[in-house]
Amino acid sequence: MNYKSIKKNIRKIGLMFLSAGLLLFLSCGSDDTKDVSGEDGDVNSNQYLQVQPNGLNVIKVSSSDVTQVVYPFSVELKGGSASTAFIAELDEWKEEDLKAYNKEEETAYKLLPSSLYSISTSQLAFEQGVTSKEIEVKFDPAKIFAEFKKNGAEYVIALRLTSTTVKVRKSQSDFLLHISFDYPIVSLATTSEEVSISKVLMPISVNTTFNYKVDGEIKNNPWNFSCKLEVPSNAKELVAEYNKNYKTSYQLLPAANYDLGTGIFFKAGENEAAGEFIVKREGMETVKYLLPVRLGECSHESVALRDEICYFKIGITYTNPVITFSSAADPTVIRTEDGFYLYATQTDKYWVPIYFSKDLVNWEFKRTAFRNATKPQIPGGGAFWAPEIRHINGKYVLYFSWAKWGDGDASYTAVATSDSPLGDFVNSKELLTKEDFGSNCIDQFYYEEDNKKYMFVGSFNGIYVTEFTDDGLSVKRNENGTPTLKKQVCGKAFEGTNIYKKNGYYYLFASINNCCDGERSRYKVVVGRSQDLLGPYLDKSGKDMINNAWELVLEGDGQKFFGPGHNSIIVQDDAGTDWMIYHSYVKENGEVGGRLGMLDRVLWTEDGWPYIKNCVPSTSDFLPVFNN
Repeated sequence: MNYKSIKKNIRKIGLMFLSAGLLLFLSCGSDDTKDVSGEDGDVNSNQYLQVQPNGLNVIKVSSSDVTQVVYPFSVELKGGSASTAFIAELDEWKEEDLKAYNKEEETAYKLLPSSLYSISTSQLAFEQGVTSKEIEVKFDPAKIFAEFKKNGAEYVIALRLTSTTVKVRKSQSDFLLHISFDYPIVSLATTSEEVSISKVLMPISVNTTFNYKVDGEIKNNPWNFSCKLEVPSNAKELVAEYNKNYKTSYQLLPAANYDLGTGIFFKAGENEAAGEFIVKREGMETVKYLLPVRLGECSHESVALRDEICYFKIGITYTNPVITFSSAADPTVIRTEDGFYLYATQTDKYWVPIYFSKDLVNWEFKRTAFRNATKPQIPGGGAFWAPEIRHINGKYVLYFSWAKWGDGDASYTAVATSDSPLGDFVNSKELLTKEDFGSNCIDQFYYEEDNKKYMFVGSFNGIYVTEFTDDGLSVKRNENGTPTLKKQVCGKAFEGTNIYKKNGYYYLFASINNCCDGERSRYKVVVGRSQDLLGPYLDKSGKDMINNAWELVLEGDGQKFFGPGHNSIIVQDDAGTDWMIYHSYVKENGEVGGRLGMLDRVLWTEDGWPYIKNCVPSTSDFLPVFNN
């Protein structure tokens, strides 16, 4: 049952109000008593019959009206009273009569089934001396409105006056009553929605509005009622038409991947309501889906539903890599009120490039963390590697590694600060050196918990943890200058540490094998977990990462992606899905370029272990969900 808009085409209309506020009708007609000779052929007298009011009349009623409506009209004898008794008839129009009328008047009326109305009499007996006969049309508004909702038609009652005794003026012989309704309409708030599926079961909101005007005055919803949601039976054809019109390539979302739920519930006094249906991610391919949804059956008989469709675009994906225009090796990410800022290892062109994104997918290059004027003065021909960004005590703190390729002794961790995530980053200084933590004192990772600040550091020479001062800018040291905390948590197989806490466990992500050899790179991401930040970190069998044990999270596929690793901090989107940003070599058109920025969903086993789907980078996936 769906609403179809009414095209009003009312001609020759006058106005009359009936009692009880039930009737508002417009009429046309004439009380002309002039000699009618010559108008409709030869006549023998001035007497003739007419319907009053004749022509098209309109009555407006409410869809919620339960009272039977009575509409009076009359048949009148003009030119004097009847000298003898006679009979006149009121006949219902035939379909061909209405067809001719619609063509002439450019209307689209349909005859109301005779079962839905009654007339007091169709045979009019005029006694001698009588000049007028009163007739009543009676109908139940609710029953006619139900028919209106079912068929979307504009209904008229059409009667024609005839007599074999007295002349009937042709131009005044027809009585038409168009029944118009004031009725509430529930509409979908939008016609198109984009939905990114980031959960196994994803609720999708459907917003609706309630509009009700009576004689032009807006009314509040007086009822509690519900409306169902439905997918049209011709959904496949609708998707094909949508693709044709918009030059898209959507597929109809399979029925197994959605549950339309219980519908939308309106409360009395509220003119807006929201419902939801569920999209089931299991079994969905990484393609673009389209689901046409409309309002279905309404629980209140007086409410109509606008015949419209909302097209839900579901499963829109991104494509890896997400940063392609420059290297994004060893990425680190921070979320701010504006969005996400990503920092990466120095390139030939940029001293720590900074990228910005609203959604972790669409990135733009902003600037470099260091310029000539602010570049740390570091001797020895090294480079800036593996940055780590944090916001500490109102400052953006950029930790970074300085290292010389192939010389682990010429390496340390430094820090610079800024009031903005874009820099300038200034006041750089050394923090961690090989004197305290051995060679390859790089690939630092900052973690804060219980007002304590920790730094994990190391690259293929053991991973160590130490504690920092409250400002995050110095190592806590004993009176003799040694670190107050120096603990090894991993063996020499690892670098690129990252820790994520979830469900009572600390997960230590790290990367192993050769990182930087293009298609020959065997870099991969592994993990261990602990119930204590300081370890021990174990694999599934209970073996310690101190002894180089691990569980696989991500590796190359040997075809397109090579050496994926050195992930940033795990980012949880607003839908609760975990995401990993990392780098990988990518082979395209037979060539392998630099280490590009990658994004993938972190999945979790039932016993709480993280992994990337199939343990290899995805070509594409569903978009993360961020509300700002």
